[in-house]
Amino acid sequence: MSRSLVFVIIAAALGLAACTSAPAPNTAAERPAGTAATTITDQPKNVVNTDTRLGYGSLKLGMTLEDARTTGLTDLTWDSEGDGACVGDDAVAISKRYGVVRITLPAEAKTSKGIGIGSTYAAVKKAYPTVSAFRAGWSASIAENAGYSFIGSSETDQFADTDKVVHIKLHTYNADCSMYLL
Repeated sequence: MSRSLVFVIIAAALGLAACTSAPAPNTAAERPAGTAATTITDQPKNVVNTDTRLGYGSLKLGMTLEDARTTGLTDLTWDSEGDGACVGDDAVAISKRYGVVRITLPAEAKTSKGIGIGSTYAAVKKAYPTVSAFRAGWSASIAENAGYSFIGSSETDQFADTDKVVHIKLHTYNADCSMYLL
């Protein structure tokens, strides 16, 4: 017999043996004692819970007071200073209706476009071309319902390109808080 024929016969025998092996037990009577049946309906998936809301770190616009407290970035309660609809401090304002409506960025923070405390009005205009003068600084829309307020160093209503940012607030346009909290 030729070597290749022997090889084919051995391969066929092994294949047949693999096909006729005993199936795994399906019923409790067929399973070995002490084992339980397991049914897998869905394969595990990698789940990533990503909060895409705007915010600073783990503190996001729209968060409830309770959620904001779990970030460790505020200790406000509904008994904190407020106007009945909202509570707030220097770092955050939270509405009972809308959740977090204002986040004041820490001094070391920068916006995603590199604007921080000490940036000039000229730099703000370059980073946010649609920025406009608003109250004590400049306002730039960054989403349909959110924007930055860049509080300026000027004591007047007119801002020069050399005036500097002294505070940055991220805010929603939906807010029912008194102005002193925003």
